Amino acid sequence: MAFPLAPTHIGNYSIVEQVGLGASSNVYFAIEDKKYTSVAIKQLRKNCLSEPYRKLLANEVMLASKLHHKNIVQLLSANLEEASGPYLVLEFIKGVSLDRHQHADNLLPINTVISVIEQIAKALQYIATQGVVHRDVKPENIILMPNGMAKLTDFGCAIAAGTSGEMVAGSLAYMSPEQLEGLPLDERADIYSLGATLYRLLTGKNIFIADDKFDARIAVLNFPAIPIQTYRKELPLELIKVIHRMLEKGLNKRYPDWATFIREFGNAAHHIRMSSDDLDVYRGFSPSTQSVISNYLSASRQFSRSGFSRSTLPESFGG
Repeated sequence: MAFPLAPTHIGNYSIVEQVGLGASSNVYFAIEDKKYTSVAIKQLRKNCLSEPYRKLLANEVMLASKLHHKNIVQLLSANLEEASGPYLVLEFIKGVSLDRHQHADNLLPINTVISVIEQIAKALQYIATQGVVHRDVKPENIILMPNGMAKLTDFGCAIAAGTSGEMVAGSLAYMSPEQLEGLPLDERADIYSLGATLYRLLTGKNIFIADDKFDARIAVLNFPAIPIQTYRKELPLELIKVIHRMLEKGLNKRYPDWATFIREFGNAAHHIRMSSDDLDVYRGFSPSTQSVISNYLSASRQFSRSGFSRSTLPESFGG
């Protein structure tokens, strides 16, 4: 992505390069002038310096400053009075945001996805104990480091649990019905969003099909998620059940809390890790190609003897 020319300095930090672009802010990789430490700077853009944006940033500082967890990007400091625009100083993480892996042609292996979800669920369980709802859990706000550690970032939409915030905020593709309706939220809203994130990371698809924002709103409020086995028919039933319970429209049908979800997801994850089958065999293929692969593997002696694997596919199936 091409960014406009970055400033050379913000406060006591030398800007190296711009690395991100949010709805109202720019994110820079920077070096602290005296200590030479690497940080990330999140600064409001010049066209977003009005009072509502400043209040949102101040709210982010208030909520994020009390959060300390290994799977959360740490807020180090903030300057809300900077003349060039209020900014936050954040822990700089070497890694990639998972929007790089939310398309069908570049999906992560299933065991990597499971590890990411386990880590982010623990981070979200922790913030729930601190009385915080993230409100914007999505692949773009998860960073995966080279060592496999995942970190949750961007608390710009976060609110105190039991409140609804001053405005509806978040991302439609990952937003729970109660969040879209502007109702008071608790951890179940983030459980829904993590479910939509898990679905996207496994399939490269959103949980619904919509041509525009109006259709998307109708889908969020009224339509169940497209069955995930439409896109990944090899997924075990245990995992399918967990995902679709995360995505229940009714709060009384969704997981009631993170502890219950983590326990059931852990059971499904254990089943996958113990399986001899290659559960990535259909990853990245269209549903029609999956049917062809399924027929091929069902007829294969190698499949019947020792479990299926991408390595059993002929080259004609592609990568």
